[in-house]
Amino acid sequence: MIKYTIPFVISLLSGCVSFEEEPNTECVYILDRIINIQEIRDASRKDFDITLQYKRNGKVSDAAWHNEYHRWISQENKLATSANHLYEKARTNSCFD
Repeated sequence: MIKYTIPFVISLLSGCVSFEEEPNTECVYILDRIINIQEIRDASRKDFDITLQYKRNGKVSDAAWHNEYHRWISQENKLATSANHLYEKARTNSCFD
């Protein structure tokens, strides 16, 4: 997912920068934060996938699985919400125009 997200956001960043005007620093900041959040989400998902594989192979107890799942889903929801707010802010600031 991140391999598709980063080029997309970079292409959006290029829309914030023009040779005729100064870059919209607010847009650059917002879109940079979005990229950072998406990278964290991707790393967290990969980490969780390892736990999922261990669970499938019987190497993780049910209690540990539930703890890890609830930790991951809580973090994922917070990060996704933060990214959504940043996307809304970017639209408000015309970062995608």
